[in-house]
Amino acid sequence: MGNTLPQSNPTRPVATTTTATSSVTTKDESSQYPKLKKSRSLREYTRSTSLINSSSNNSTKRNISLPRPRSMAPTDAEIIDIRALRCALPSTEHPLDNGISTTTTINNEGENQLLKQLDYIYSCVRKDKGLFGMMTENIQSKHIFSNHEPENTHTLDRTPEEFHMDYESIYLQTLDGEFIHAYWIYHANNITSIPTTTTLLYLHGAGGNISHRLEVVRLFYENLHCNILIIDYRGFGKSSGSPSELGLYIDAQTAYDYLIYKQKILPEHIIVFGTSLGASVAIQLVSDPLNRVKVAIFENAFISVPEIAKYFLTYAKSVIGVTKSIGFIYLFDSLPKVRRIECPCIYLTGLLDPIIPTWMTNTLYNETRSAKKRHLFEYPFGKHNDLPIMPEYFDNLHSFINELPTIKSSTEQESVLR
Repeated sequence: MGNTLPQSNPTRPVATTTTATSSVTTKDESSQYPKLKKSRSLREYTRSTSLINSSSNNSTKRNISLPRPRSMAPTDAEIIDIRALRCALPSTEHPLDNGISTTTTINNEGENQLLKQLDYIYSCVRKDKGLFGMMTENIQSKHIFSNHEPENTHTLDRTPEEFHMDYESIYLQTLDGEFIHAYWIYHANNITSIPTTTTLLYLHGAGGNISHRLEVVRLFYENLHCNILIIDYRGFGKSSGSPSELGLYIDAQTAYDYLIYKQKILPEHIIVFGTSLGASVAIQLVSDPLNRVKVAIFENAFISVPEIAKYFLTYAKSVIGVTKSIGFIYLFDSLPKVRRIECPCIYLTGLLDPIIPTWMTNTLYNETRSAKKRHLFEYPFGKHNDLPIMPEYFDNLHSFINELPTIKSSTEQESVLR
């Protein structure tokens, strides 16, 4: 990220902003988590019965284990147990507490909500690898995640301090027992008003680690004047474990929960930003109606892994078109998820991107019909990793965000913990 590229022509924003009225949220779980309609570009594949459809009946609830750490705990920074924050909140801080609930009730309520969100994540990934998938799993993982590239990628080259940013190095203990390394970057002069300061959750793309994104992070830090949480997914940088589609989704949920439950950031002040592979992770995160945010920004987003394979492997296009998703373990199928997104959305794409074709971003944008507000910005000279240095990039973000309606303060305290 952050490659310099001299430009002589400003951006060409696409003035195709549309609005839509968000659907009314009900307490019924089946309506809150409707069954995802698979992308037409993918072959229907078998999944086990979703807990969401059965979680209303505790006697039939499928057991999703929440294991304790499977890796040795790191010792070079503070560890924050996200599950403990979510499921063991004091009664005075829990959003469902009416003054009469006991701690046991609160713990059960928090864990039930957590199980619902985990089951939604599980329902969005492929369960059956298949024989061909198991045979090619290492190859697929290498090309999709590239978490061992470049050389020495598990060593952090620089810190936010070198870019004049105040920060804390922390580990987030995920809901399935991994330790995710993160930088919590903040403005020291706003330390007392963190809950009402705009905060950016940065979900990076494949390859490298968080130290390689600091130059770009500084641009957001200075231009949006926001606090930033940037994480390394499992298997990236100093984080434990190995990357997988399911794992990346859990890591993003863990990061969001850190902002909500640890830093007490109001959802109305959270911006979720994802680029490339991170855009797919961001789409997954905000497609869950419980993860409310101010705005979601998707940079160079793609439809799905099979569609990317068809784009690159033109000689195998007919074969992939017939077999669809048979051989793919990791799908990152964003098309059905964007149809569920209700928060304001920004799509950003570079017309010279050699990796993600522009039509994929356009397709996702056109399918995000339930969003309260949406906009697509195209950058004629933008490539895959240099959009933040394009002229008017941050002006476009500012103009969109400033046009969003102001959230009434009466709802802020209730929103802190959903």
